[in-house]
Amino acid sequence: MIYRQLWVSYIETTALSIITSTITYRAADITKTITSHGGLTGALFRHENLLYGYLESTQPIDLHTLWDHLLGDMLLPVPSVHGPRVAIELPDIYHDGVPGDGPHWRAPGYTPQKRVGSLARIKPDMYCSYVYYHFLRQEEIPHGFNKYYIIGAHEFQIFSYQEWPATVDEPKPKGSFDSQITPKNWQELMHIHFDLWPNQPKETQEWIRLPLLWEL
Repeated sequence: MIYRQLWVSYIETTALSIITSTITYRAADITKTITSHGGLTGALFRHENLLYGYLESTQPIDLHTLWDHLLGDMLLPVPSVHGPRVAIELPDIYHDGVPGDGPHWRAPGYTPQKRVGSLARIKPDMYCSYVYYHFLRQEEIPHGFNKYYIIGAHEFQIFSYQEWPATVDEPKPKGSFDSQITPKNWQELMHIHFDLWPNQPKETQEWIRLPLLWEL
């Protein structure tokens, strides 16, 4: 079985100027440690004082313990229901595909040409609507456009991970909903949910791309 996890970590103020170079320097150790815990593939991205990550593994991984060991000297423990943690797991609010939906999740020898992490902001009064429509689409139209695409939520910011080129399995698995309620004007409808990023060109006003710091 393959497990998928998304998370966010806060960078200590004193580490803001050096964390990117530190991750590059420690990349081999990060890869070795994660694979020893069952990690199969993953990526780490940055936005200002935040790190966002994606991980696939053969077993659920305690992200706090993992990243406290790897980067605990540079990450800020934040309150959670489990106590202070340096890595907060994000709830999955949308995924286009699920491991096990098809004959194989990743074909032998498959390597993505590009891993893309993006960040968006949702208007607080539109958050429930955004989650509702995405759950509807997820259950009505599985494997609709990119089976590795997944969105996690952190307060009113949402982080998405995907791999390019997009992969869609055929035949597509049947959705768990027989309804056909997902709106046809999807892009237009979604646009009103976003709190647009300022000072961005039109194509990145909804979602900004995050720099990739590490990948497995």
